[in-house]
Amino acid sequence: MEEKGVKYQWIEINPYEVDPSQPGGYTKKALPLSEKKKRFPGFVETSPSGLVPGLDNQGERVHDSLIVVEYIDEAFDGPALLPSSALLRAQQRKWSNYVTEAIQKHYYTMIIAQEKDTQEEFRGKFYDACRHFAQHMAPVSKGPFFLGDEFSMVDIALAPFWQRFIWVGGFYRGLEFPDDDAFTRMNVWWDAVSKRPSVANTLVCKPRLIASYKQYARNEATSNYGKMIQRNIARHKASKVKSIASGLAGKATYSRAALIAGCAASGAVGYILGMKSK
Repeated sequence: MEEKGVKYQWIEINPYEVDPSQPGGYTKKALPLSEKKKRFPGFVETSPSGLVPGLDNQGERVHDSLIVVEYIDEAFDGPALLPSSALLRAQQRKWSNYVTEAIQKHYYTMIIAQEKDTQEEFRGKFYDACRHFAQHMAPVSKGPFFLGDEFSMVDIALAPFWQRFIWVGGFYRGLEFPDDDAFTRMNVWWDAVSKRPSVANTLVCKPRLIASYKQYARNEATSNYGKMIQRNIARHKASKVKSIASGLAGKATYSRAALIAGCAASGAVGYILGMKSK
């Protein structure tokens, strides 16, 4: 909405429990949907799942971040957020989804995981995902954004999370970006994006971000996203155990065969009321 220059009403809600003992009362312990309906009926009408964000444009209700971005692009005048080419639009959806399904997931797994080896494994996967992303950005000579001079949905998808990577990741997991070509490109991107008025006007302050992610860093979050990451970590652990067990079983079989052959073998967050639709 900021990028389009549209007049709107921002209604902030807190879909989490408030804990007075925590800085700002922030937690990542989700309120039940029934409680959200009582406290924020208009919001749940806009986003029936009770997840932010949601947008109500004179009765036209949409939710889910990237779907909201596409709706805004099509419903309101102003700078285009997606290219006109069908192919380029498809690529925008692909890379916006990559931000969500690869970059964010590896980062949040690193934050939520409590074991050092898992943290380091997913720190590496996060770095690799960022490098892969950077390789598909326009060269700096064409402009700082994903498409070069053109600010687009992919930039919007990544911007609020890059802020979290720097502040929250740095605070809780000592996250630092490598000094290589890919992250140099990402630094150029972030410098331009963070100074863009539509982004700068909507960034969250550092103390609030850090306080609100304390439960994630302690693996105490009960949000839907937190639970999903917790399940992924559990499956990852189970897969590693199964892999080790399979390896040992294979080695035991090999050792027995070697003995038979006479050989010695060794085994080894809010929703928006939009106005001025086209």
